[in-house]
Amino acid sequence: MRDFTIRKYKQLIDCLVKQGFCFYNVKESLDNEKKNSKYAIIRHDIDTKHDLSIALEIAKYEANHKVSASYYFRTIPDVYDEKVIKEIYNLGHEIGYHYEVLALTDGDMQKGIELFESDLKKMRKNTQIKTICQHGGTLGKYSSTSVFGLIKSGFALMTGKLNLNYYPSIALWDKYKLSDFDLTGDAYLSLDFKKIKYFSDTGLSWDSHGTRIIDNVDEGDNAKIIAHTTDDMIALINNGKVTKLNLLVHPANWNDKYFDWLKWRTLQNIRNMSKKLLKKKR
Repeated sequence: MRDFTIRKYKQLIDCLVKQGFCFYNVKESLDNEKKNSKYAIIRHDIDTKHDLSIALEIAKYEANHKVSASYYFRTIPDVYDEKVIKEIYNLGHEIGYHYEVLALTDGDMQKGIELFESDLKKMRKNTQIKTICQHGGTLGKYSSTSVFGLIKSGFALMTGKLNLNYYPSIALWDKYKLSDFDLTGDAYLSLDFKKIKYFSDTGLSWDSHGTRIIDNVDEGDNAKIIAHTTDDMIALINNGKVTKLNLLVHPANWNDKYFDWLKWRTLQNIRNMSKKLLKKKR
């Protein structure tokens, strides 16, 4: 079976259920000091419009298996779909804010925190928001999730409308406090990745550290636990090699239809090459 399909993701969930894992969304994991000896914290970053329909499908499957996950939505127009957000929330999942305010304000702290507060108020009109997670994109309003988007971004870069200076929005919390915004935590700042094994599907593999901009974390000895494919991870779980998991799953990475799967994989390969060049430049 092809990897990174909805069917393969369902196999991963089935494996965790069969092995007796408990499931927590990010808020629940921060609220619960005493957890089951086996548990998984599942987080979904909703970065693009391509994530939406797949997110809804996997959210329903998770809910049917008593899995509560966290879904972090960007607030840009193509992604912020209130209908989908409400459906996922009503299934029992956590909705969080996938913020990128310093990338959108060229690092201006004052403008950034004002935009953060405005976005948070907008989201809270529809659902409870208690945790947040930084979006790692460096292109701001420009998109890299289609061939047209890549061409447009490249043209903007050549004409000086886009620069690749990176302003991590997580830097807000060096100056401000999460508690000032009635927030429980941040998916990167508030979890101890030395105690919870972190896997991210960025780059269409679970060990794609070379193509990660933001989602590299200090794992300590957990860094020695490696999975490249989803089958590798399933083997680790079945063999008891890992009992505490934090999974980052981008729904758009998981396509069942072959043409959609191939198109997305080709696009991701181009993006991966670009990210590697960007990281070398930095």
